[in-house]
Amino acid sequence: MPHLRFAPGVDRGSIPTAAGVDDVPFEPLVRRLRIRRGGPRTPLPLLPVIAIAAGIGIAYVNQTAHVTTATYQATRLEAKQQQLIAFDSQLGAELSRLESSERIIAAAQDMGMRPAAKWAVVAAAPHNVIASPPAEQLTGSDTNGTLQQLVGALDGAFDGSGSAR
Repeated sequence: MPHLRFAPGVDRGSIPTAAGVDDVPFEPLVRRLRIRRGGPRTPLPLLPVIAIAAGIGIAYVNQTAHVTTATYQATRLEAKQQQLIAFDSQLGAELSRLESSERIIAAAQDMGMRPAAKWAVVAAAPHNVIASPPAEQLTGSDTNGTLQQLVGALDGAFDGSGSAR
């Protein structure tokens, strides 16, 4: 049965009963028009509000992810710093141990060195280890000498570039 309603201005009290329906004139029943309410349709005025809310949500999630990443990185860097501080203190202790005079003296004694009984001062005066050759040997014009033959051979070995200095 179709959904019908009374025409505007018709009173329910004036509706005839089933016995005399044919005798009473009334307006024909009008088909009721349904107006769609709610549902999946989105009204256009709400689209900017929805877009702004979605943008705020995406920005919040992005910021939260960035803060979480930064927190993990800061924690990792703090752990690395603590590790480097511990390594620095370990190296400082090792350096102090290696620089100690007792260790140096013990290592020198292991190599067969002995500490001096008293302090000794060494004079640093230069002296000739090899005596200078005689002057005639340096200025001699003897071309048959062994030194001259050696110089000639060396001069030939270096393509004649070995001139006197």
